Amino acid sequence: MTAANPWSKFFWNDWENDPALRLCSLAAQGLWMRLLCLAAKSNPTGFIAVAGRPCSSTDIARLSGVPEQEVESLLGELSRNGVFSRDAQNRIYSRRMVRDNRKRAKLRQNGAKGGQTSFLNGKGIFASSEQTDEQQTEQEREPQKPESRVHKPESIPPVGPPTANVRAEVKPLAGDWILPNDWRETALSRGWARTAVDQQAVRFKQYFSFGKGSGIKRSSKGWRQSWLNWLDREIKINPDAANFGRGDAENAPGIIEASLPENVQAQLKIPYAPNDLFFRRWLAPCSFDFDAGVVIAPTRFHADFLASQYADTVRRAFGREMKIIVKDKGAPHGQTQKT
Repeated sequence: MTAANPWSKFFWNDWENDPALRLCSLAAQGLWMRLLCLAAKSNPTGFIAVAGRPCSSTDIARLSGVPEQEVESLLGELSRNGVFSRDAQNRIYSRRMVRDNRKRAKLRQNGAKGGQTSFLNGKGIFASSEQTDEQQTEQEREPQKPESRVHKPESIPPVGPPTANVRAEVKPLAGDWILPNDWRETALSRGWARTAVDQQAVRFKQYFSFGKGSGIKRSSKGWRQSWLNWLDREIKINPDAANFGRGDAENAPGIIEASLPENVQAQLKIPYAPNDLFFRRWLAPCSFDFDAGVVIAPTRFHADFLASQYADTVRRAFGREMKIIVKDKGAPHGQTQKT
């Protein structure tokens, strides 16, 4: 910011979001702003120097009107947090300002080689009309090449309407999405247990249909790849994720398929989708005591899975809190169960 260049760009977001600067006190931040004003007018630009000589704490105290002892304390705070750097001559300088000044000088140098040179030399689009006429006359004097006697055959246009590059349709994951069978078979071929696949399908749907990923749009091929990436990520987070429920295979509710009784459908507060995984495999095998507000799962595994993965869905389905318990093996269907 010299007399020839009295202003410069200042990115407020960079100042506000600089973690090193935010660690400093307001007094230290204020001193650094005063030093930046001095650095912008220095030669070279970006250095806290006067006439090329580095400014000491005494000089800075005089220039900023702050006691020298306080200046030393604030400079130490700025230095500890890495706000500024020092060169071989122990001069304080702003890394950003020095970098921007070099870029500006480079752009100025490149600009001098371009349009300005053409303008000064009268070349290109800046050429006078007389020069343009002379160039056209010279072109007319040049001998013309005779036309070829061999004619190239005309290209035959394709029959039918022109083909266009059709992009695959992208759309969000549907709220009634069900894991396709080929996706399931791919997961099983990779060593995932069937119940573990069901668990991940629930989480995948909750995240991309109702959670943070609900706004994401992808093609059918893209969603399939997202599913595979999801499984790979889960394995990295939890190496045992693929074995979830493998020990309960004989009692796994994931292999049970049934329709929801009509009296239960009448209690629903959300649309009933018979093919939905939640209704078909996890809610239909249960019995219900609506007076007590209880969902009775057939096995401990079933109850634990509903409570951990579908608690919110059950609450939304019936419009109230429902306690999920497991049925006693010796108790008749629908009677009091143990928790």
